[in-house]
Amino acid sequence: MAKTLKLIQFRAAYNLPVHVGIEAGIFARHDLALETAYTPGSLYISQALKAGQYDIGHTGADDIIAAVESDEGADLFIFMGLHSGLFTLVGAPDCASIEALLGRSIGVDARTSGFALVLERMLRVRGFARDDYQLIEIGGWESRYRALSERKIGATLLTEPFVLNALKAGCHLLARDFEMIPSYQGTCAAATRRFAERHPDRLIRYIQGYVEATQWCFAKKNRRDCLDVLARHNQIDGPAAETTLHALLDPEHGLYPKADVNMSGLRAALELRAELSYLVRPVPPVGKYVDLSYYRKAKITGA
Repeated sequence: MAKTLKLIQFRAAYNLPVHVGIEAGIFARHDLALETAYTPGSLYISQALKAGQYDIGHTGADDIIAAVESDEGADLFIFMGLHSGLFTLVGAPDCASIEALLGRSIGVDARTSGFALVLERMLRVRGFARDDYQLIEIGGWESRYRALSERKIGATLLTEPFVLNALKAGCHLLARDFEMIPSYQGTCAAATRRFAERHPDRLIRYIQGYVEATQWCFAKKNRRDCLDVLARHNQIDGPAAETTLHALLDPEHGLYPKADVNMSGLRAALELRAELSYLVRPVPPVGKYVDLSYYRKAKITGA
């Protein structure tokens, strides 16, 4: 009998493997019944996982680091990697350059964690002082896209399909994630150690199912079906789905084909947090936030 697994994630095109895994019966073949929900923001994911409302979550690796550091009792940990970020800094129609952000408000999910730290460091490198701009906490990708569309902010970080939609509406592409930071562990899969210890089989089967679904997406023979899934779940048309899928399957900057954790990117996230004075040096070992034993077992038993 299939075991239920509750997943909470952001609404984004990079959820493609999850949708494929469900619709193609991949998770079912791994004896999992996956239930999914969307989050209003990263803080909610951490709280919901700790409260046991959900079993696993897809969120920023730095958000897990921040949650662990802010609460010594938090037993959250990263068990799988999804991608390095897949985010883009997008400016409003009247904000066509990074320099134009001077004195403007920028929408973020959380001011002191996640991709906002990449943005903050990039602005510092470009000569901005902390009071040259204002970070406004708005929430997830969809909420920030709406705020940008309504001209409530001068810029924000977006992912597909929101980037393409914003550009079509006259907004400006200011910087890609890999232009802001060359190595980074962006979105990951996380759980509480408590849940993992009680249900290791579910975690292992989820990793196997997710990796299999990701491989399915990369297979050229499945491209038409991938486009259909993308279009339906993201309310985008054919050309937009093509552009979005191209970004997701980019060999350098897209989804991780084997969903492994980018350890050098995770160390970069720790160094970035320390550089911005959100983490005391010397930085803790990555083992404080990551446990790859379930991933390794998934590879062995799934071979």
